[in-house]
Amino acid sequence: MQIGNWKSTPELGPLYRQIREMGLERNIAELDAFGFTVLEPGVAAPMEWVRRLRDRLLDVAHERTGVPHDLEGGAHGQLNTQPHFKHQYILYYLLLEDPIFQQAVCNPHLLALQTYMLGFNCRLSSCTSFVKWRDEEGYGPTLGLHADTPVAHPIPVGKDTHTGNSAFLLTDYTLANGALAMVPGSHRHARQPGRGEGVDAAIPIEAPMGSLVVWNGNMWHGAFPRSEEGLRLVLTMYFNRAYLYPQEDYRRNVTQAILDANPKRLAVLLGLADANMWDSADGPDFRGAFDVLRAAQEEAGLPTTANPYEAQPDETDVQVAAG
Repeated sequence: MQIGNWKSTPELGPLYRQIREMGLERNIAELDAFGFTVLEPGVAAPMEWVRRLRDRLLDVAHERTGVPHDLEGGAHGQLNTQPHFKHQYILYYLLLEDPIFQQAVCNPHLLALQTYMLGFNCRLSSCTSFVKWRDEEGYGPTLGLHADTPVAHPIPVGKDTHTGNSAFLLTDYTLANGALAMVPGSHRHARQPGRGEGVDAAIPIEAPMGSLVVWNGNMWHGAFPRSEEGLRLVLTMYFNRAYLYPQEDYRRNVTQAILDANPKRLAVLLGLADANMWDSADGPDFRGAFDVLRAAQEEAGLPTTANPYEAQPDETDVQVAAG
């Protein structure tokens, strides 16, 4: 059917047209039905870009650990970050390391799927990487199965997800290489699994380098142990709805130069469209936060409304402050 400019779906209408133009309708159906979807290599990003992302991530791993990493041979360093694992480590706070990580987070295919789940004003919660090597045990018999949502259900939004996760696969994912483990349909439970629950139903996400995996925050997932030599490399980008705190706070460190070099949506993803959490006696900047959101909406082709804080600033600010 033709998607019109319906007043009842001012955000979803334009978003769904974009989803249709990108050929992501099947992926939306898979997200709804099974809780996860996989975009094949070359769909979300060219393979040349994926290789540059992989190489830059290896550079960061070398810089932070002091050890050159070998994808084939398995040579690697280690970090004393929490939680600490014997089969992998996590590279945290990657977004500001290089423009290519910002490009990954702002990928149009990725954002279309995350926006479908979480809304246009969703936040980037973290941008990290799991560097994994051979270890027969891995997470152990539970496969580390968990749901990403930090919210205990039920709350007023019911079984809707509060978070969404995603991963650019930077090496081939196979069962022997320690692929992601997913329990299809588990997102419908809207709760954390019990210890060992879902293991017998878990499947490996076997997909080649360059694939983009996106999953619902209620999805039960973990990973199989890696039984072969070499390294498994991935860039994970975790998002949450606007009412949740992010895991990583980028907005206090992001520069204007970085914001100017990227789509205006990045400022929304980093929380600059939220006037709360002010850190000076000047108080909140409601007008500035609204302008950030409006600029991103205009760039995305979404309908916008006039900034209410420009019309009657004194009266409006008093109403907002009073709640």
